[in-house]
Formats: sequence, structure tokens, C-alpha cells
Amino acid sequence: MDTNRESPKSWKRLWRTTLAWSLVLLAAGVGLLIWIDTHTGLARYVPSQWKDVIKAVIILVIGGIISALIERRLFRYAVVKLGPQRSTTLRYLTRLLLFITIAISVMTAFGVGVPSVIFGGTFLTVIIGLAGQTIFSNIIGGVWLVFFRPFRIGDSIGIVAWQFPVLMPSFPHEAMRPMYYGRVLDINLMYTHILNQDGYPQLIPNGIIAQSFIENRSQTGFHRIRLRFDVSYDVDAQWFTNELRRKLEYEFPADGTSMPEVGLADIYPAAYSVAVSVYSREKEDQVRDRVLSICVDIIQQLRSNTSLSEKN
Repeated sequence: MDTNRESPKSWKRLWRTTLAWSLVLLAAGVGLLIWIDTHTGLARYVPSQWKDVIKAVIILVIGGIISALIERRLFRYAVVKLGPQRSTTLRYLTRLLLFITIAISVMTAFGVGVPSVIFGGTFLTVIIGLAGQTIFSNIIGGVWLVFFRPFRIGDSIGIVAWQFPVLMPSFPHEAMRPMYYGRVLDINLMYTHILNQDGYPQLIPNGIIAQSFIENRSQTGFHRIRLRFDVSYDVDAQWFTNELRRKLEYEFPADGTSMPEVGLADIYPAAYSVAVSVYSREKEDQVRDRVLSICVDIIQQLRSNTSLSEKN
């Protein structure tokens, strides 16, 4: 079915049928729970110690079916009608509401009264006691991401998280931040769905992203790219840096506050280290390729001129 050609009538029909099936399933679940408590028919053979467990299982099964029904029939059309950001908020709030409803219903099935679950110390004790655990930290992190919106669906972001360390490049090369990049596809109750630069889907826990340094590359403008490399002493340092600076100023034109910078960073027994800083709107890999290509051209030109001089 082509979601882009859905008419308003078919969209409303889809909502009505999904709501109707959900109500039917809900009524069937309530009927089963009441029937188990009536002690009539087959229900009177169910041991009393198993009744709470059976009721909890019924609630989980009915809740899971309703959740799957909403996921498959409604959420896949929500992007077309509401847009990616609003549809993500709707999906997250719906999932959270279903989760809370099912959790409260299961506790109620085990004999905990609804008022005490919602307003009493039982609910607060459970929430406070489990808030630091993985599942609740991810749910709370998802709420933070949905409401405060450090990024939107479709944004390309990078995250630096202490939970996922990356080895830094070896000396003497320029240090790089241990950042993971990808395009945001969805935010569900537990995970943020990201498509990485290699085309692989990644599921990162919401709690980790909420604690991470986030770089939103969809909103980037003019930014600085730094790189560092070694050059043999066979190449005159002053001539090389001046020639590289001249070509970079032509290749990356900018105003006076963001001119390309070229300078010596360090010296070694067989080479010296050159640090380059340029400003561009392009991605770092593209800029590095252009800068290094210019360096190779300069060195090849120098060696070619040296060879001609020796022949003459």
C-alpha cells in the first residue's frame, strides 16, 4: 500500500478500525479477568494461587496484541500525516502510555489496589527504586529526548559517550574525539535508532544518549577542520608551509577571521610535523582529502623541479 496516496477517508477509517479492534481486545481481556474471579465453569478448577499469575499473563498478552496492532496499522502512516518529528512524539507517548497502563494493570492483578498503585507509597517506591536501573533510565532518557529535542528525526548527529570508549590516534597525529556518527531514524521506549555512516542500523540506549555530548551536524555552518602530518627534512620547512598556506587560501577562501592556518607543530630526528587548520562547510573527510592532495602536489612539484635541476 502506498502511504503517500492515502486519502483522508481511508486514514480516518484506519483509525476507527484500529480503535474498534483495540476496544474489542480490551473488552475480551476484561471479560476473561471477570470470568476467572467468578469461580464458574472451568474457572473453579484454577488453583487460587495461580489466579493472579493467569490474570497478569492475560493482561500482558492483550496489551502486547494492542501494542502490535497500533504499531503495524497506525504508526507506519503517522509520518505521512504528521511529519517525522510529531509522529515520533506521538509514537513515544503512545508506547509510554501503554507501558504504564500494562504495568499498573499487572500490579493490580497481583492484588495491589489502583489508588495505592497511583497515589500510594507502593508506586513511588517502585519508581524510585527502579529509576536507576537500565530499563527506567532508558525510558526517562527517551522522555528527555522527545520533549527537549536536542535533535530531530532525520538529523545527522555525533555522540561522545564514556560508555563506548574509542582508542585515540597514535602520536604524533592530531587527536580526534571518540565520536559516533549517524542519522536518527526513530526514538522508541528503550533505544534511539540510528543509521551509521556505513549503512548499518544501530540501537543506542536512550539513557546513554541523554548523558552524552551530542553534536548536531544537520545544523552545522562554517566549521574548523584540523589535521597534522609529518614531512621529511628533504622538503624545506619554510618554503613548504608558505606554499601550502598560499594554496589553501585559494582553495578555502574565507574572511579575515577564518583564514587557513599552517605552522610547525613539532620536530623529530627525520621529519618535522605540520599542523593545518582550515574552515569549511564540507565534511571533515572531504576537507582532509583536499588538504592532503595539495600537500602531495607540492612535494611532487618540488621533487620534480629538483630532478630537473640535477639533470641540467
